[in-house]
Amino acid sequence: MTDELHTDRLLLTPLTLDHVDDYFRVYGDPRTWEHLPGGVHTSRGDSARAIERSMASLREFGFGHCAVVLREPVGGLAPGSFIGSAGASMLPFGAWNLGYRFAPEAWGHGLAGEAARVSLEAARSTQPEAPVTARVLANNPASVRVLERLELDLVWSGTSSTAPASADDTTHLERLVFADRSLADETLQAVIALG
Repeated sequence: MTDELHTDRLLLTPLTLDHVDDYFRVYGDPRTWEHLPGGVHTSRGDSARAIERSMASLREFGFGHCAVVLREPVGGLAPGSFIGSAGASMLPFGAWNLGYRFAPEAWGHGLAGEAARVSLEAARSTQPEAPVTARVLANNPASVRVLERLELDLVWSGTSSTAPASADDTTHLERLVFADRSLADETLQAVIALG
């Protein structure tokens, strides 16, 4: 990956521990976890560990998650505002996991779609042989629309358990798996098992 990605309105740079306070502000905000309350970060340490995983993906596979900053004013947000993260990390079985999360103040302006599109392109160009997947809860229609607009294919929907095994387990909730290509059965099953 180059040092940065950009769209007309956004600048994406690899996450580093210098971003931990801004990252925690977004990931520690319960509003950003409306569809999965158990996922909220309860400490800066949670955010630091997530950033370290992204840094490891970047080192090993050439791409990870990025800090997303505005290049121009949007709504009431000024240029230079950290609004969240977007990118993809390599899963242990050789598929990318596309993801994004934005501060509520940035919602409703199409920014998640912009960031997801440039992240999808970066993952594909970094490791073209690896499929790009994305998992979303069916009760999160805004994220579902982002993935549909990226023209990713819905390759699975359903539940894989009847009750949660832990607070952050989503296997009992209806989930959707999207991908940029057909997935081998073992890859699809591994994505489903992630919860």
